[in-house]
Amino acid sequence: MLKGNLRNLYTVIMSLCTAEVKNQVKALENFRDFDKKLDSMTLLKEIKKIVYTGGSNNLHAKHNKAMAHINFMDMRQEKYQDIQDFRDQYLSVKKVCDELDLTFGRCESDAKALLKTEGITEATAEQLKDALNRVEDEHHAIIFLYKSDRQRFGKYITEKENEILQKKDPFPKTVEDMCRVLEGWKNDGKHN
Repeated sequence: MLKGNLRNLYTVIMSLCTAEVKNQVKALENFRDFDKKLDSMTLLKEIKKIVYTGGSNNLHAKHNKAMAHINFMDMRQEKYQDIQDFRDQYLSVKKVCDELDLTFGRCESDAKALLKTEGITEATAEQLKDALNRVEDEHHAIIFLYKSDRQRFGKYITEKENEILQKKDPFPKTVEDMCRVLEGWKNDGKHN
């Protein structure tokens, strides 16, 4: 039964692909093998590779990273886009960057400073890795805020900047938490 469901899934996945992705999948050397078997797991793996490498299949990793970086930096919440939809879009582009080993905000000195505030001066490798992850998460939460719609959230951004001047730590620590705050944010529309 599971095997039959996976074969059905193969057909569904192919039907959801754009014509461009379908053509790239069909051009793969191993396409005949996994197509004959209706191997949905291999199909998903190959689609992921195509999407994450812009279709160049790692022919030029530096180019792929540069394009992912450009896409990431060009991203902005559109005027009427729901904040949760923007969060999902942001996190999917971040995941592409992660897959390409293109990370932002993983600064060891920031991680050590964070650990120091927690009373840890001689961190283990595990503690340092955890701190690096938390520093990167907060970095992305801040970027997410600044990429959100300024018409709706400009006043909130200004408040956070003023809190920084008062030496406060005003930002939610993850993109998900920032999204929850922005989703509940009440803006009177008079003061952006």
